[in-house]
Amino acid sequence: MHKCFSTEIQSNPLGYHELKDKPAKTDLKAYYEQRYYQDSVRTHRPSYSPQELLYRKNKCAQKRMLVENMWGPHKPAKPSLLDVGAGEGFVMDHFDRSGYAVRGMDFSSHGCHNHHPHLLDRLSCGDIEELVAQAVQSKAAYDLVILDNVLEHLLEPGQLLANVARLLQPSGLLIIEVPNDFSMVQNHLLAEGRIPRPFWVASPDHISYFNAKGLNALLDQHGFDVQTMLADFPIDLFLFNDKTNYVTDATAGKGCHQARIEIENLMHAHNPQATLDMYAAMAKLGVGRQIMGVYQLRNHHHASSTGDL
Repeated sequence: MHKCFSTEIQSNPLGYHELKDKPAKTDLKAYYEQRYYQDSVRTHRPSYSPQELLYRKNKCAQKRMLVENMWGPHKPAKPSLLDVGAGEGFVMDHFDRSGYAVRGMDFSSHGCHNHHPHLLDRLSCGDIEELVAQAVQSKAAYDLVILDNVLEHLLEPGQLLANVARLLQPSGLLIIEVPNDFSMVQNHLLAEGRIPRPFWVASPDHISYFNAKGLNALLDQHGFDVQTMLADFPIDLFLFNDKTNYVTDATAGKGCHQARIEIENLMHAHNPQATLDMYAAMAKLGVGRQIMGVYQLRNHHHASSTGDL
């Protein structure tokens, strides 16, 4: 039986939201251990359709395109990547095939074992914050660090960022992806009564609820400058239509997800760069279910950087 966790939300001084009463670290650890133990077989899908696999590969290719555009002629000969929260290993696999020296960290090896077992020797398992701290102690350094859906789970996201700053090469890049919560779209849907509750509040799994402004303020506090911000597919737009409102009708969710996969694959096949440009514009609007920022340690910009946010 899980301990009962608070779901009350407050605004953080930096501009994002967070749980008002954060759980104790010991309670959170026990919750995750119990949940991962129970869900170890269900946490990750055992297999994906060809369309879903293509979608995952395309998202990895877009991340690589972003950073290589920024590095330009300064791209390291064999860039090193640390994927914090590597999950099923799709990012590690894509960058490995593209000539990067890759390492990953995750709570569990289950997903990677299922999908990319050849990468297990480059995956460290355990408490992510502890693993990052150990990497700092061992004087590891990377050209690229990716935190994909990690920051929102942490009691002290700033602490992890302080350590990540010590892991980056001077001209290294940091990609952070988090859910786009309390967004313009979500707030409108709530105000108009199209959704009955802020469905994105998931306590205690998510401690922090980021928007672009709050995420950038947190990174700024830890010595990072934003180079560019992107959104991802605005799946929340389906909630404007009663027939596709997956919050009031859970059976609509699968169809919305499949439509999203098909649209994203189509756009990427047609023009990956224009797709990235569209997502950058959407980030400015505050539209999109996720937000992704690319950051660099202050005073280490290349002329090719595109920081306009």
